[in-house]
Amino acid sequence: MSVINSAAARLTTRLTRASGTLGVFLPAGFPGPGLDTEALTASAEAGAGILEVGVPTAAPTLDGPDITKAYQQALEHGTGVKEALNTVTRVAAATTASVVVMSYWDPVSRYGIRSFSRDLSAAGAAGAMIPDLPPDKARLWHTAALANGLCTPQFTPRPSTEAELVRNCAAASGWIYVPAALGPTGSTAGIDPDGLQRFVSRCRRTSDVPLVTGIGVSTPEIASIVNPYVDGVVIGSPIVRALLARPDRTGITAAADRVALFAEALRPPGAT
Repeated sequence: MSVINSAAARLTTRLTRASGTLGVFLPAGFPGPGLDTEALTASAEAGAGILEVGVPTAAPTLDGPDITKAYQQALEHGTGVKEALNTVTRVAAATTASVVVMSYWDPVSRYGIRSFSRDLSAAGAAGAMIPDLPPDKARLWHTAALANGLCTPQFTPRPSTEAELVRNCAAASGWIYVPAALGPTGSTAGIDPDGLQRFVSRCRRTSDVPLVTGIGVSTPEIASIVNPYVDGVVIGSPIVRALLARPDRTGITAAADRVALFAEALRPPGAT
């Protein structure tokens, strides 16, 4: 049996605490080289317990216009897998937050599954989520990840059939990602709390892996609504928008202020 690395162990401990955990997603290389590390570190200082580093790709099929634009800008800065791994190394060394990578399949495939999992673990990451992982490559990815002590968070779409749900949950470690809203990231159309709660209940009956939600969590108020259903809430577009508006240290401060509002919304009543 493979043993998870220390970063993955800390992630599991963090998500099984009684209080809600806030995660922040940001593409590596955005809003600029080096500024990604500053923005992620500032997010941790503002209350994020999980930092999700995105590997830029030209075809982010699950993402809306804001994150797509951020990826494009990161690619223009020359950010690839190696640069993303460097960001992970810097952020993992600078914070006590758990660092996880979100990557589409294409960059991982081009870099090499074994090399990616080995270098990701060496960088100090707890794991990686690949939302478009091809079914015929799943065994290779999970074997390589587990051999390097990494968690394999699993994106689980809301329309999943029972068979798909069972398969996704069985493959997940670290967390199971359950979207709060249907559609791409960046949605501001609101969420269906009852639908989310029903899907969360299905996942809980299938697996005891922690559940994390995101997509459509556009305000602290929505975060507080979904928080009781899950073990963690990840935000991305609200932070990316602040940095698209001001891609400098002023924007980093504005983004960190937003993170603080979301962290406050997840804090249990009476907590200090």
